[in-house]
Amino acid sequence: MQNRSDNRIYAGFFVRLAAYLTDIIIVWCAMLVIRIPVWVTTVTSPNNFFVRDFIFQFSIKDILFYLMQAAYFILLTYFTGSTLGKKIFQIRVVSTEERKMTFFEVAFRETVGRFLSALILSIGYIMIAVDKQKRGLHDILSDTNVVYYHEKKVYTHADVHYKNMVGSESQNISTQHQNPYNSAEAQSNPYNAEKTQPNSYNASNMQPGSYDATKSQTGTEQLNHMPDGYFEKTDSENENTEINKSLY
Repeated sequence: MQNRSDNRIYAGFFVRLAAYLTDIIIVWCAMLVIRIPVWVTTVTSPNNFFVRDFIFQFSIKDILFYLMQAAYFILLTYFTGSTLGKKIFQIRVVSTEERKMTFFEVAFRETVGRFLSALILSIGYIMIAVDKQKRGLHDILSDTNVVYYHEKKVYTHADVHYKNMVGSESQNISTQHQNPYNSAEAQSNPYNAEKTQPNSYNASNMQPGSYDATKSQTGTEQLNHMPDGYFEKTDSENENTEINKSLY
């Protein structure tokens, strides 16, 4: 790996080799659905045109398998920038001009470019280990690079205003748990009601002559209930008392 001024990290030789071998295994397993019937056909009828040499030593079977493998690399690289093996190692193919690659560029890279890189002891692939930007011959011919990409998961939290939360909670608690004395004062207090009601005694005092009139009325009623001769006896006693005082 090597960093650039534009923060690109180029994928080296071994990680690209591991991704390529992973893709070969995936393609081979997926093509078993076709390989098994073709193998049965080859065993039962060796002279079948499907398995006979068609171009040089390549048969129609070989050409069909090659086209299916090439389609896997071309389509995934064009639409997603990386194959399944590259996705496992988090690398992808990008254009050196920082634009989306055309379908022709991708097809040329995955067919003609790989064929040329495989010639002469795969010297085109070995160039990846010594090149400054980790490019093979097929990368140089198609103006591409293979770089790392890292999917970062960022977890964000909603802003929490603790002051507002504490204020609201304290306000709710204060409203739910009110002072019973305050609530009692809010209700109609009988003692306060008595204070507000007019005092009959004070009202009688405020009226002029009401107390004297009450006393005179009470005295009159007591005089009416006195026995006969009570006042005469009292007068005679008073006279005797005055005579005794004069003698002394």
